[in-house]
Amino acid sequence: MNLSALPPVEIGDVAGTIRLHRRELELVRRVVATHGTHASRRVLLVEFVTADGVRGWGECGAPDESGYTGETADAAATFLAGIAPGVIAGRRSLTATSVRALATAIDPDATSRHPMAVAALETAVLDAQLRATNTAFESLLGSTPKRAALAGATLGNQGTDDSATAAIDAVVADALEAVAHGYPRLKVKIGPALHTTDIVRELRTTLGDSVVLLGDANGAYPPDDVAHVASLGELGLDFIEQPFPAHDTSSHQALVATGTIRVALDEGVNSAVDALDALVNHECTDITLKPARFGYLACVDVLNRAAEHGAGAWIGGMFDTGVARWANVRLAAHPAVTLASDIGSSARYWATDLTEPVVADAGLVTVPGLRNPGLSGVPLST
Repeated sequence: MNLSALPPVEIGDVAGTIRLHRRELELVRRVVATHGTHASRRVLLVEFVTADGVRGWGECGAPDESGYTGETADAAATFLAGIAPGVIAGRRSLTATSVRALATAIDPDATSRHPMAVAALETAVLDAQLRATNTAFESLLGSTPKRAALAGATLGNQGTDDSATAAIDAVVADALEAVAHGYPRLKVKIGPALHTTDIVRELRTTLGDSVVLLGDANGAYPPDDVAHVASLGELGLDFIEQPFPAHDTSSHQALVATGTIRVALDEGVNSAVDALDALVNHECTDITLKPARFGYLACVDVLNRAAEHGAGAWIGGMFDTGVARWANVRLAAHPAVTLASDIGSSARYWATDLTEPVVADAGLVTVPGLRNPGLSGVPLST
């Protein structure tokens, strides 16, 4: 189905059409990145209710702290509460494709300062549109979806105040557990202060060549570290995500030119289209698409064009609950998603998820498919 053929949703009681929910969840294991340690998350959910009582859901990926891209969950909640009346005022219907323009009309900086908030609202409206018409998201992909999506696991790191031995042992133990559950790709947080060289060497020695290793640097390396980062590929790191600060074009191009390691960007791209531009500009070799930042509509558009460039692609996550994780599974069903995505089992991250848990079996997650309308996972309680 073409998205333009999807009927709009009817708007009912303005006061109750857009609802915000906050939920506190503890991570099963802490995760250390260069921008902070994550032990819990105060989740922001956006609920859109149609005139007929159909509910659509979106999850805002903005973290509690501002170290990732500057956007926080609290700021996103304040922003959404402020624009919600204006988005629906005077309208009898709404479509997901109109959300960004409406938000920008109210606040010209909406998509630059609050991209994850806007994406969450867009997702909630899209989910409601799909459910109201008994339509599955996969029907919008423009090609035959996969029945199962390849899942990767993110490893929990020890803090920088831990000894190198403790840090390495903890990461290796987590990696062995993930491999035992069949994950074909492991992501580890890396950076100058995170015992990276020793961790990469030990992981590759312990795991052999059967597992893909991805290092997520969150822009931690300075420009003069191109040679060092390239050497991580020689040690056995297959991919690196955002090695240098955002907008450091020349360092990323220099790293790609070494040919020793595959490169993807995260903080360095501000839209799904930017991801394609970076590929054409030789700043990366593969594409990471984060629907929490870009929205699912833009991600589908880029994936429809990614194959033309011969690039690998995967779906990146944001410590997602099942609300967003299930949506990411459905996006990862796109045939252009050729690499393992951040859609591992809920149990690796949350003791109790907000939705029916996502379960990866031998590194695969079964896609809900055309029998299930909608996009997002549905909270078990509100």
